[in-house]
Amino acid sequence: MKNIDIKTWERKEYFNFFSEYDDPFHGLVSEIECTRAYQKVKTKNKSFFSYYLHKAILAINKIEALKYRIVDDEVVLFDKIHAAATIGRKDGTFSFSFTEFDKDYTTFDTTLKEVIKQVQNTKGMGITASAYRTDVIHFSSIPWSKFTSLTHARDFKRVDTVPKITFGKMFLREGRQFLPIAINVHHGFADGIHIAQFLELYQQLINE
Repeated sequence: MKNIDIKTWERKEYFNFFSEYDDPFHGLVSEIECTRAYQKVKTKNKSFFSYYLHKAILAINKIEALKYRIVDDEVVLFDKIHAAATIGRKDGTFSFSFTEFDKDYTTFDTTLKEVIKQVQNTKGMGITASAYRTDVIHFSSIPWSKFTSLTHARDFKRVDTVPKITFGKMFLREGRQFLPIAINVHHGFADGIHIAQFLELYQQLINE
């Protein structure tokens, strides 16, 4: 973790301006083409959720603008960002979770499987110390619906600078499969160009 000297920071003006907003978050809804990726994952009998989650957090860790946070009233740049995903249960409830980032998909997938297993064997929202970490991305999935817009519950009394990424229901269009994705970020740290860079890189990684 690296502390940022705001006085000499190139984003000083942007950060100061948008930090005055009641809601400094902005974002957009897009889609990722995932035909080959889905077929490949299913052929290997792997979880598509695990696969696209790993590609997303891999892309995040390559975009510096998405790794800034406010910690103890200071702007910091984290070396590594992890996955904090909501995990659903068969009874319709969900729990927050934490999965440590690893560049290696097999390692990440193994860890995520253990996290999911723990969630399935517990009750409640899983509000632990990990739920309040800021070196994460807040991931959620709505696999029942294809969406074109999205809102988030927000607590304006608490400083929140963690980006939020939501995935929707995969759908078929002209013989190809697409995954809806919504991304919301703090405007003091990231602009539209940074969201576009993430989506472009994410698409490249999915295509691999």
